[in-house]
Amino acid sequence: MDAETILNPAEHLRLAATGDLPAQRAFVQLALEMIRGGADPIWGYNGALIWARIAAAHGYPEDRQVLAGCLCGLAKTLSDNGSEDAAADVMIEAVAITDELADEGCEAAAGLLNQLVEILPPRVAGQAKAFRESRPRVRDERNEEGK
Repeated sequence: MDAETILNPAEHLRLAATGDLPAQRAFVQLALEMIRGGADPIWGYNGALIWARIAAAHGYPEDRQVLAGCLCGLAKTLSDNGSEDAAADVMIEAVAITDELADEGCEAAAGLLNQLVEILPPRVAGQAKAFRESRPRVRDERNEEGK
């Protein structure tokens, strides 16, 4: 992405909307920077999650890790605001993604998964397994290049 594109938000949005992964990642990072800068975290995480989900759909593990991280951030925010049930519901997807990454050999995800299972309500692990089994396998574009 060139400097002109970065300075032109409409062009940046067009690129992201048409599948440009670096532009999609940039929108996720922008939303996270806004949260760190004091923006309302519920709105911020919901904005980040839109682009994080789209970026993760490309299948790269690092984008799926970012998606899981955004989900954890939203869950913490919900919990801090007294919405424990909503936080647990959000964590179901985060745990499912983290479990998938751990199965693929990501050591950091495996360690995180062990920590999450110890602190989350028991229903989250069971529902995360069902959630994971109910959704299609994410493809990894790197494995499909050259096919």
